[in-house]
Amino acid sequence: MANYLEKLTADMKTAMKAGDKPRLEVVRMLISELKKKAIDAKVDNLPDDEEATVLQKAIKTRSDTVAQAKAAGRSEVAAKEQAEIDLIAAYLPKQMSAEEVTAKVKEIAAAIGYQGGKDTGRFMKEWLAKYKGLADGKLVQDALKTLA
Repeated sequence: MANYLEKLTADMKTAMKAGDKPRLEVVRMLISELKKKAIDAKVDNLPDDEEATVLQKAIKTRSDTVAQAKAAGRSEVAAKEQAEIDLIAAYLPKQMSAEEVTAKVKEIAAAIGYQGGKDTGRFMKEWLAKYKGLADGKLVQDALKTLA
């Protein structure tokens, strides 16, 4: 999906016309974060991979909030945050499953001759070149630990 900011702007207009306040709130927040990141980087438009990173960070933040809310017994907060995660995730490419991540980790590790912790940097460089944004970093890290 190309240019997340354009898609979000179009969806903001649609949500405004439909009166979909929860969606409008999340979309406006995402647009704000993308514009702030562009301003911080001193560019007019961020590359798609940087925009995707901003959206992934928004998902991670909300995932942490969901975990904290569930631990505190605040199911209504957890449900609201989970709904926002689902909305944001719809803009990102489909994420790999744990099985796919494990298979790809084994494939790259074999290709570079992964020997353990000292090769993690080389592994991550290869991983990010091929699969950046397609899998949760924690899944990749856990799969890599099983190889060592």
